[in-house]
Amino acid sequence: MARTLEMFDKPRKKREYLMHVCDSNSDDDGIQDVRFKCYRCGAETDWMEIPTITEAKRGIPCERCNKG
Repeated sequence: MARTLEMFDKPRKKREYLMHVCDSNSDDDGIQDVRFKCYRCGAETDWMEIPTITEAKRGIPCERCNKG
């Protein structure tokens, strides 16, 4: 039984803080223009082109919060 538990005892990934969509706009060609905001530290990005809104809703890592 102990061997089974050892097999699943993997180290966890460090928590990653994400920025989420705060504003979006769709182009005629289907590309999404998106701005992200970190609700933890308040950082905001400029407009970024993201292929789909689904991908944008996944969020992007916040550079300030994930430094250390």
